Amino acid sequence: SEIMANSGQWRGTAGAQELLIPVGSRGTALNGAFTSGINGVEAIYWNPAGLAISENMAQIMFSHQIYLADISVNYGAVAANFEKFGALGLSIKSLDFGENIAETTIENPDGTGREFAPIFITLGLTYARQISDRVIFGATVKIISEQIINTQATGYALDFGMQYFTGLDGLKLGFALKNFGPRMSFSGPELDHNIQIPGTEAGTGQEELRIKTAEFDLPSQFEIGLSYLLKMSLNNSLTVMGLFQHNSFSFDTYNLAAEYSFNEWVYLRASYTVAQQEDLDGNNDGFTSSTEEYLFGPAFGAGIRLNLGETSVMNIDYAYRTAAIFNNGIQWFTIIFGL
Repeated sequence: SEIMANSGQWRGTAGAQELLIPVGSRGTALNGAFTSGINGVEAIYWNPAGLAISENMAQIMFSHQIYLADISVNYGAVAANFEKFGALGLSIKSLDFGENIAETTIENPDGTGREFAPIFITLGLTYARQISDRVIFGATVKIISEQIINTQATGYALDFGMQYFTGLDGLKLGFALKNFGPRMSFSGPELDHNIQIPGTEAGTGQEELRIKTAEFDLPSQFEIGLSYLLKMSLNNSLTVMGLFQHNSFSFDTYNLAAEYSFNEWVYLRASYTVAQQEDLDGNNDGFTSSTEEYLFGPAFGAGIRLNLGETSVMNIDYAYRTAAIFNNGIQWFTIIFGL
């Protein structure tokens, strides 16, 4: 993938778009702006470096969202911290397209009688470690699988992240590089066809030929973010944050967000994002948000943290993200257990 590709010229040409579907209610309510400080098992998606910072030795996360066009996205992850070795995490994301899709062809536009359900799954293995009192590093290896009937595309991608404690009380800096990997393409028996080679004599037997599909790039991203924790009183704190995100196959975005915490028990979150439009020559064409050009806009969320015992906690979080054209927006529900 070409991370510095002109986002206006190459917009919409990348595949594996499921990699861009966010998971986790906290990060989504903040529109991804907390790359500098997101921590624990939810950081696997947003910035793998944050996995190294957790209040618990082990965490389990479940996330469900109702995405666009009635697509459901389910996500699960487990993580453990092994002290001097670092932290390890495993994650899986799957897409549910709802009811089976009826197969249609040119000869049978009303359906062939066969139905199918696409299977899109992404598996991830994450390692993170605090390498100094100020620097945290993390990386994720992802296996991507897309299957439609008997046609499949398989690939892999790498995420890299770092979080830096500046030394100024409450100020953090974060970097993330996401979805770097080789091109993918589809193959499988559904692409095989028996045809008579043009130019051969009548009656010549047919030969089996396979259609070769075009390769597609992954949607690579580069992010840099900054956050500041403001302690307003003993029980009240506010974290403000900002993020610049360069998208190799879409418009670049600027995200601003804030998270309010009461006694580290109740959390309120809000964020806003705008995209910098570019024409085909790469010239700035203004900013947009919640439009047909860039669907997403403000996001909101809330969460509670419950103590289940001396060392066990449960976080329940909710997020709502506005989306142009789709009147109901998008909702996320997340539960995280810490042990």
